[in-house]
Amino acid sequence: MTDRPSRIENQLDVVGRTMSQAPSAIMEELYSDVTQRPGQVIQNSAIAGAIGYGATILMRRAPLAGALVAGTALLAEGWRVAPKVSSFLDEAGEADTREKRIAVARQGVRGLSREGALFIETLPAAGLGSKLAFATLEKSAFAHNLSTAIAEKAEFPLRRALPDELFFKGPGTKIKTNLMADSQTVDALGASRLMPSQKPYTVEHGRIIDPIRGRMSHVMSGTAESVEIGVVQQPRQIQIHTHNPHVDAPGMMSVPDMRMTPKDALGIINAGENQTFYMGLGKAPVAPGSEVQVRALVLDHKTKEAFLHDYVAMADRKTFGLSGLKDPLKVDYDGALHSLQRVDINNPWNTLSRIAPYEKPGVSTLAETLGLNRVNNSFSSRLSSRLGIGDGLPTFIRSTVTASNPLFLADRSKS
Repeated sequence: MTDRPSRIENQLDVVGRTMSQAPSAIMEELYSDVTQRPGQVIQNSAIAGAIGYGATILMRRAPLAGALVAGTALLAEGWRVAPKVSSFLDEAGEADTREKRIAVARQGVRGLSREGALFIETLPAAGLGSKLAFATLEKSAFAHNLSTAIAEKAEFPLRRALPDELFFKGPGTKIKTNLMADSQTVDALGASRLMPSQKPYTVEHGRIIDPIRGRMSHVMSGTAESVEIGVVQQPRQIQIHTHNPHVDAPGMMSVPDMRMTPKDALGIINAGENQTFYMGLGKAPVAPGSEVQVRALVLDHKTKEAFLHDYVAMADRKTFGLSGLKDPLKVDYDGALHSLQRVDINNPWNTLSRIAPYEKPGVSTLAETLGLNRVNNSFSSRLSSRLGIGDGLPTFIRSTVTASNPLFLADRSKS
C-alpha cells in the first residue's frame, strides 16, 4: 500500500492532469452530442426548461417547499457523486507510476466531460424556462393555477407545521426602530409600514410584528386571494397582510381574516392607499349566516378620510365575507393618525374607539340629493339586493361617498 505522503502526491498529480484537460474534453463532448446525438440534446434541454419553469414558480410561491425540494435534490446528487469522487481519489492515490496516473486522469476527464457537456446543454434551457415563468406567472392561467395549487397544497401546510420561532430568525427579522412608546403603548401606524402594499400587486403578503421583543417574522407570500403567514399570532402582537388595491373593496377583511387574529388583538390590512385596522375574533367557530362583531378603523390616505365601524354584521353564507354592513362613524383623519401612534397594546379598541368624530358634515351635497343618507333608500337597496350583498352596498356608499373610491369594505371572499 502506498504511504501517505506519496499517496497525496499521486492524487495531486492526477487531479492536476484531469483539470487541465477537462475544458477541451468538455467542448469535444459537447460538439459530439450536438452533431451525433441532437435528439438527446433536445430532450435534455426540454427537461431542463420544464425544471427551470417549475422551480421558479415553486420558489416564488412556495419558498419553504422549494428549499426543501432543492435541499433534497442536492443531497441526492451528493449521494450519487460522492462515491464516484471517493473511488477516483482512491485510484489516484494508488497510481504509483506515471502511466497509471495518466490512465486514472483519463478516466476522470471522461467523467467530467460528460457532466460538463450536460450542464452546458441544459443551462440555457433552464434559464429560459425560469424567464418564461417570471413572464407568465401573473398572466398565464396555467401558471396562476399551478402556483396557487402548490402554495395551498404544499407550502401552507408546511408553514403551519414549522415552529413559529423559526420565522423570527435570520436577516430582516429585527425591528430597527422601537415601536413601544412605553410598556403599554405601541406605534401601530409605524408597525403598519413594516409590511407595505406591493407595487405592482401580484399576490398577498403577510407577517407578524412582535413589538415587545423588537422582532418581526419573515414576509411570507401567498396567492392572489389568501396568505398563510406561518406564525400563530399571539396577544400583544400585530398581524399585517396585503390585499389587492385594484378591487372595489380593497380594505375588506373577511371572517377568516378576523378569526386568524386573536380576540381583541390588532390586525392590519394594507391595500394601496387604503388601510384597515381591525379587531380579531379569535378561533371561536363562526357559522355562515351568523352574527359577527365588526370593529375596524378604515383609512383612505388619498382622500384623507377615516371611518370607524363598530356594529354587528353577518357572515355571508356564500363568500364568508361580511354582509349586512351598517353606517360607520366618520372620524377625524388627523386624529386617527395621531391615535394610531399611541395604541393600547393590551386593548387596541380602547384607543381606536375614542378617536374624535369628524367635525364637518360627513355626507356631501350629492349624497344628500341622492338620499344616500337614508337607511332604506329604495334605489341602493334594490341594487344591493340584485347583487346579493344585503344592505352592505348602500351603507358603505353612504359612509364613503365623498371618497374617490366609494367602497372600503364590501363582500370579499378570502381567507
